Amino acid sequence: MTGEADNDHPGMRIGAEYPVLEVITTAQGVLLRIPDPADSAPGTFDSPGLWDASMFTVVSDRVPDCWVAGLDDRRLTLAPREWQRLGFWEDFFDGATTAVAEYNHCKAEILEQR
Repeated sequence: MTGEADNDHPGMRIGAEYPVLEVITTAQGVLLRIPDPADSAPGTFDSPGLWDASMFTVVSDRVPDCWVAGLDDRRLTLAPREWQRLGFWEDFFDGATTAVAEYNHCKAEILEQR
């Protein structure tokens, strides 16, 4: 590690703007869930990743209408209520039809409000 910025990450670019789908705050830090731009083409599986919030600068103070605050296991989450149920992300990444549909619906709502 050199401590220098890496401009070559396939998923993120310095200076680009990214929508935040979810914010997770713990004693260890803040994580942002961001859709995978490489998989955002229609008909492909979006694999939203968790990124350290310290890597980003906030450029908009808008909060999506569908976000609610959830407190679970000493973790504060701002996200759609549908995503805050226990096991949602496991179901999503396993390809469960209901979870994928909930993700796609809420993601569209968040992106519409940007």
